[in-house]
Amino acid sequence: MPAEDGFSMIELAVALGLAGIIVTGAMFNVRGAMNRESLDGWARSATLDIAAAQQSAITERATANITLTSTSYTLAVGSQTLKVGRMPKDLTITTTCASNVCSYDKHGVPSSAGTITLTSASTGASNVITIQSNTGSVTYQ
Repeated sequence: MPAEDGFSMIELAVALGLAGIIVTGAMFNVRGAMNRESLDGWARSATLDIAAAQQSAITERATANITLTSTSYTLAVGSQTLKVGRMPKDLTITTTCASNVCSYDKHGVPSSAGTITLTSASTGASNVITIQSNTGSVTYQ
Protein backbone atom coordinates (compact mmCIF):
# COMPACT_ATOMS: atom_id res chain seq x y z
CA MET A 1 0.00 0.00 0.00
CA PRO A 2 1.27 3.47 -0.80
CA ALA A 3 1.99 5.89 2.12
CA GLU A 4 -0.54 8.65 2.65
CA ASP A 5 0.77 12.22 2.72
CA GLY A 6 -0.99 15.23 4.28
CA PHE A 7 -3.47 15.73 7.08
CA SER A 8 -6.78 14.06 7.71
CA MET A 9 -9.90 16.20 7.84
CA ILE A 10 -10.12 15.76 11.63
CA GLU A 11 -6.53 16.95 12.13
CA LEU A 12 -7.16 19.95 9.89
CA ALA A 13 -10.40 20.86 11.72
CA VAL A 14 -8.69 20.67 15.12
CA ALA A 15 -5.77 22.83 13.94
CA LEU A 16 -8.10 25.47 12.45
CA GLY A 17 -10.25 25.47 15.61
CA LEU A 18 -7.21 26.07 17.82
CA ALA A 19 -5.95 28.80 15.50
CA GLY A 20 -9.37 30.50 15.65
CA ILE A 21 -9.35 30.46 19.45
CA ILE A 22 -5.86 31.95 19.58
CA VAL A 23 -6.69 34.68 17.05
CA THR A 24 -9.91 35.61 18.89
CA GLY A 25 -8.07 35.93 22.22
CA ALA A 26 -5.35 38.03 20.61
CA MET A 27 -7.92 40.40 19.07
CA PHE A 28 -9.47 41.13 22.48
CA ASN A 29 -6.03 41.77 24.00
CA VAL A 30 -5.02 44.08 21.15
CA ARG A 31 -8.30 46.03 21.36
CA GLY A 32 -7.85 46.56 25.12
CA ALA A 33 -4.23 47.62 24.65
CA MET A 34 -5.24 50.10 21.95
CA ASN A 35 -7.92 51.63 24.22
CA ARG A 36 -5.43 51.96 27.09
CA GLU A 37 -2.82 53.50 24.78
CA SER A 38 -5.37 55.96 23.38
CA LEU A 39 -6.22 57.13 26.91
CA ASP A 40 -2.57 57.46 27.84
CA GLY A 41 -1.75 59.29 24.60
CA TRP A 42 -4.55 61.81 25.07
CA ALA A 43 -3.54 62.42 28.70
CA ARG A 44 0.07 62.98 27.62
CA SER A 45 -0.98 65.30 24.79
CA ALA A 46 -3.33 67.35 26.99
CA THR A 47 -0.64 67.65 29.67
CA LEU A 48 1.88 69.01 27.16
CA ASP A 49 -0.75 71.37 25.69
CA ILE A 50 -1.57 72.79 29.14
CA ALA A 51 2.14 73.28 29.91
CA ALA A 52 2.50 75.07 26.55
CA ALA A 53 -0.43 77.33 27.46
CA GLN A 54 1.32 78.23 30.73
CA GLN A 55 4.50 79.13 28.83
CA SER A 56 2.49 81.17 26.32
CA ALA A 57 0.86 83.09 29.19
CA ILE A 58 4.33 84.07 30.41
CA THR A 59 5.64 84.89 26.93
CA GLU A 60 2.58 86.88 25.86
CA ARG A 61 2.06 88.40 29.33
CA ALA A 62 -1.62 87.52 29.12
CA THR A 63 -4.03 85.18 30.89
CA ALA A 64 -4.19 81.61 29.54
CA ASN A 65 -7.49 79.77 29.84
CA ILE A 66 -8.07 76.05 29.44
CA THR A 67 -11.81 75.63 28.85
CA LEU A 68 -13.08 72.08 29.29
CA THR A 69 -16.23 70.32 28.16
CA SER A 70 -17.02 66.63 28.54
CA THR A 71 -15.58 65.90 25.08
CA SER A 72 -13.02 68.63 24.31
CA TYR A 73 -10.63 71.27 25.63
CA THR A 74 -9.73 74.69 24.25
CA LEU A 75 -6.50 76.54 25.03
CA ALA A 76 -6.54 80.31 24.64
CA VAL A 77 -4.07 83.05 25.58
CA GLY A 78 -5.61 86.48 25.66
CA SER A 79 -8.03 86.51 22.73
CA GLN A 80 -6.02 84.01 20.66
CA THR A 81 -7.06 80.34 20.53
CA LEU A 82 -3.98 78.12 20.55
CA LYS A 83 -5.55 74.69 20.23
CA VAL A 84 -8.78 72.76 20.38
CA GLY A 85 -8.50 69.10 21.39
CA ARG A 86 -11.51 66.88 20.67
CA MET A 87 -11.59 63.57 22.50
CA PRO A 88 -12.53 60.31 20.79
CA LYS A 89 -16.08 59.14 21.58
CA ASP A 90 -14.72 56.64 24.12
CA LEU A 91 -13.09 59.32 26.33
CA THR A 92 -14.74 61.86 28.61
CA ILE A 93 -13.31 64.79 30.58
CA THR A 94 -14.15 65.94 34.11
CA THR A 95 -12.40 68.65 36.12
CA THR A 96 -12.22 70.28 39.53
CA CYS A 97 -11.45 73.70 38.02
CA ALA A 98 -14.11 76.32 38.74
CA SER A 99 -16.68 76.69 35.94
CA ASN A 100 -14.71 74.12 33.90
CA VAL A 101 -11.98 76.68 33.22
CA CYS A 102 -8.40 76.30 34.47
CA SER A 103 -6.36 79.47 34.05
CA TYR A 104 -2.85 80.87 34.40
CA ASP A 105 -2.06 84.55 34.98
CA LYS A 106 0.58 86.46 33.01
CA HIS A 107 3.28 85.12 35.36
CA GLY A 108 2.31 81.49 34.70
CA VAL A 109 0.73 81.02 38.13
CA PRO A 110 -2.56 79.12 38.14
CA SER A 111 -5.65 80.74 39.62
CA SER A 112 -6.00 77.58 41.74
CA ALA A 113 -4.84 74.00 41.81
CA GLY A 114 -6.96 71.65 39.81
CA THR A 115 -7.29 68.22 38.31
CA ILE A 116 -8.54 67.07 34.94
CA THR A 117 -9.63 63.45 34.63
CA LEU A 118 -9.82 61.59 31.32
CA THR A 119 -11.90 58.40 31.53
CA SER A 120 -12.32 55.60 28.99
CA ALA A 121 -15.88 54.30 28.76
CA SER A 122 -14.80 50.95 27.30
CA THR A 123 -12.11 50.06 29.86
CA GLY A 124 -13.21 52.15 32.85
CA ALA A 125 -9.60 53.31 33.22
CA SER A 126 -8.75 56.95 33.86
CA ASN A 127 -5.73 59.25 33.89
CA VAL A 128 -5.58 62.34 36.10
CA ILE A 129 -3.82 65.54 35.02
CA THR A 130 -2.80 67.67 38.02
CA ILE A 131 -2.04 71.40 38.00
CA GLN A 132 0.03 72.36 41.07
CA SER A 133 -1.16 75.46 42.94
CA ASN A 134 2.15 77.30 43.53
CA THR A 135 4.22 76.45 40.49
CA GLY A 136 1.58 75.64 37.89
CA SER A 137 3.51 72.48 37.08
CA VAL A 138 1.42 70.01 35.09
CA THR A 139 1.72 66.24 35.53
CA TYR A 140 -0.40 63.19 34.76
CA GLN A 141 -0.79 59.67 36.12
